[in-house]
Amino acid sequence: MDERKQRILRAIIEDYVKSAEPVGSRTIAKNYNLGISPATVRNEMSDLEELGYLEQPHTSAGRIPSAKGYRLYVDSMLSRQPVPLQDAEKIEMLWKHSNGSTSELFLNMAKLLSQVSHSMSLFLAPAHDRALIKYIHVLPLDSHQAVMVVITETGALDNELMYFTEGVSPDVLQSLAMQFSNALQNVSIGHVTAEVLGTLLIHMEGPQGILMILSETLLRAINKRKLFYSVGTTELLNQPEFKSVEKVQPLLSLVEEQNQLGQLLKDDSPTPVKVKIGDENDTEALHSMSVVQADFTNQDQPIGTLAILGPTRMEYGRIIGMLSHMKHMMESMVKEQK
Repeated sequence: MDERKQRILRAIIEDYVKSAEPVGSRTIAKNYNLGISPATVRNEMSDLEELGYLEQPHTSAGRIPSAKGYRLYVDSMLSRQPVPLQDAEKIEMLWKHSNGSTSELFLNMAKLLSQVSHSMSLFLAPAHDRALIKYIHVLPLDSHQAVMVVITETGALDNELMYFTEGVSPDVLQSLAMQFSNALQNVSIGHVTAEVLGTLLIHMEGPQGILMILSETLLRAINKRKLFYSVGTTELLNQPEFKSVEKVQPLLSLVEEQNQLGQLLKDDSPTPVKVKIGDENDTEALHSMSVVQADFTNQDQPIGTLAILGPTRMEYGRIIGMLSHMKHMMESMVKEQK
């Protein structure tokens, strides 16, 4: 793409991020000092649309960026500048008021990001993800109730209660629990997902209904190991893109499914701040959204993931800069605490 098209695309994206209104050629020619006429801008916009970088809503003659346009903008047009002083000072203030509490600092950082981006912030701490399972035990309370206890090398997870509509004998329960225990011994709890358990169930012997209950109970126990919270739902709902309940409901349902969300936020790429736009996200609930996330570590040990979920119309430069600054600050703080 030639330089003029890039300048026009960048101007359209920056204007649309601010206004949330489709952008016309006159607006670009008048406000962005590109030294070309509205007619020339209009022709270039038509070319950008044909190339897939712009879209034209049915109700407007203006254009809006496509996911492809945002991707080019994030990869090639953002200037990697230091975080603005005002944002840096806000982040430093959070650090000073965290009283040495990592979880409090993450919560306050999530709130700040939500306020700045007018989007939803998520924090997920994979506590003990690398702990290995040593034993899975089921304690019958009566023929219709039992408690599952998962023992790891670092201790026991929270006990989980389970119910059976039909009576189950203690011997059957112990036999089924032993199959899970043998199959998952020395497996890290971070690798125990619904998919992994589903595969195991195929090869297990016993009543499928009871095996399913044991599997679901185990997954609940493992999910509780995670510190998870979300802030900014109201901020997100106030965005014009999410006035429709049909658009926002799948997202809210997804946020409730912490295990699925944790899988979606898993990203092993070395990029400090990751950006997924539109259908680059694996789940349909996020196909009209962008996810910007940073994984925080301490000498390769995960501390947590901080992510922004919002419309593709996002102030990417500012959000990426703030997450980068937070990541650097947090990792410096952890080192100093040693």
